[in-house]
Amino acid sequence: MTKLLRFSPLSVWRQISFVGLLAIALQASASDTFAPASDRSNAGGWVLNQSISDEFDDDELDSLKWHTQGSGGHYENNFKGRAPSQFVPDNVSVRDGHLRIATRWQPSFEFAGDSFGGHRYANITTGAIISRQKFHYGYLETRCKAANGPISSSFWTTGESGELDVFEHWGKDTRGEEVTNRYHTSFHDWRDNKSPTWGKRIWTNSHRLDFHVGEEFHVYGLEWAEGYVRIYIDGGLVRTVTREEAGDAWVIDNEQKVWFDSEIFPWEVNPGSLSSSDFPGDGLVFEVDYVRVWQREREGDAELTESRTNLLKNGSFESDLAHWTARGVNEKTAPQVSTDVSEAYEGDRSAFLQSYCRLEQVVELKPNTTYILSGWLSLPGTDGNRMVHHAAFGVKDYGGPEIRAKSTVHEFTRHSLQFTTGPTSYTATVFFTNDQKSNPAYGDSFELFELKAGE
Repeated sequence: MTKLLRFSPLSVWRQISFVGLLAIALQASASDTFAPASDRSNAGGWVLNQSISDEFDDDELDSLKWHTQGSGGHYENNFKGRAPSQFVPDNVSVRDGHLRIATRWQPSFEFAGDSFGGHRYANITTGAIISRQKFHYGYLETRCKAANGPISSSFWTTGESGELDVFEHWGKDTRGEEVTNRYHTSFHDWRDNKSPTWGKRIWTNSHRLDFHVGEEFHVYGLEWAEGYVRIYIDGGLVRTVTREEAGDAWVIDNEQKVWFDSEIFPWEVNPGSLSSSDFPGDGLVFEVDYVRVWQREREGDAELTESRTNLLKNGSFESDLAHWTARGVNEKTAPQVSTDVSEAYEGDRSAFLQSYCRLEQVVELKPNTTYILSGWLSLPGTDGNRMVHHAAFGVKDYGGPEIRAKSTVHEFTRHSLQFTTGPTSYTATVFFTNDQKSNPAYGDSFELFELKAGE
C-alpha cells in the first residue's frame, strides 16, 4: 500500500525557504572556501584548476592526479630523495582529510645501492608526490603544518629550465627560531648543465614568521605571473618581486608540476649526527590539509599598484638621519652612525653603522595587529666564506619578544620579518643594529606595513 504524503501550504513554504537558505549558505561557504585566501572577493577572476588541486578528503591518494615517488619502482627525474633519506611510497598516505608524508628511521629497509650528493641512501625513509598535470601561471595555495623535526617539509614546482620553491620549511634546529620560523622562497636554475649556476639557488626571499612552522597550520600562497611573483602568508602579501628585479635569475617561464616532499638537507644538519631518537614512534609527519591552484579567467598580469603606506619615516635615509635615534649598544659605547652617499640600495643614501651601535625609531601601531618589517642590508667586510659577520634589523617593545632578521651577505640583500602587537600595545621600536667589533654595515629601504589578508 502506497502512503500518501500530505503537506500544508505553510509546511511546503517552510521547506522551500529552508532549502533556499541552505543553498545560499552552501554557495557562500563554497565561494569563501574556493577563493584564494589572498583574494576572498575573487576580484582577480580566479578559476580553480581541478586537475592539480586536491582537498585530500578521500581514503587514499588520487593516483590520477599524483605520482608517488618510487611507486612501481619509478622515480621521476631519477630523484630517489636527498641521501641519506630515500623516498618510499609507504610513507605517503591520506588520513582524516590530510595528506601525510612521514619520515622514519628504518635502517632495516632495503635502500637503493647508490648515493646522492656524496651520501649513500641509508637509515631514513621519507616521501614525495608530484602532480601528473602541469600548469602555466596562476596562484598556488596550501594549508599545512611542517614535520616537527630535523627534516624538510617542502612545497615546490619544477619545469623545463627552472624550479620554484614556494617554501622549504625546517621543523627543528639547534639554532632556534631563526630556522624553525623561516619562510624561504627561491628559484633554482636548470637552464644549462654547463653553467656554473646549474641546479643552484640563484634567487631567494627570506622572511621570518612569528610562529613555528612545525607547530601550527597556516596558509601559504604564491602568485606566479609572466611579469612577477607575489608571496603570501595567511592571505596577506609578504612581497612582490618583478621579472625586472629578478633579472637573469628569472627562470620560471615554462609549465610546472607541483611537488610536496620531505628531505634531509645536509646544509641544515649533519646527516651523520642523526639517530632513531630524532624520528620517534612512527616518525615525523608533514601534514597538508589541501592544495589549490587557481588561474585567471583572463590571461595577463594584474596591476602591481599597491596602496600600502610605509609606517616608518625616512626609511631610505634620503633625509639623512631624521626621525632616527643613534645609540651605542651599551652605555659606554658612543654611536658611530652616519649616512653614506657612496653605498645605497636605492636613492642617494644609506645608513652606515660602525661597530657596536644602532639606529632606532618608535612608531605608532594598532594593538592585536600583524605587521611586516623589511629592509636591505650590506656587510662589506664579509666574503660569505672565511670572513663572516652579521648585522640585523628588528623590532622590540611591541608586546612580544624582540625579533631580528639577520644578514651575513656582502651585497645588499633583502630580509623581512613579521610580528603581532600585544592587546595593549600602541607603539613599537624598530631598530637597525651592528653588534660587531670592527666591521661596518649598511642598511637601506626599511619599510613597515600592516599585513592585511584577502585584499
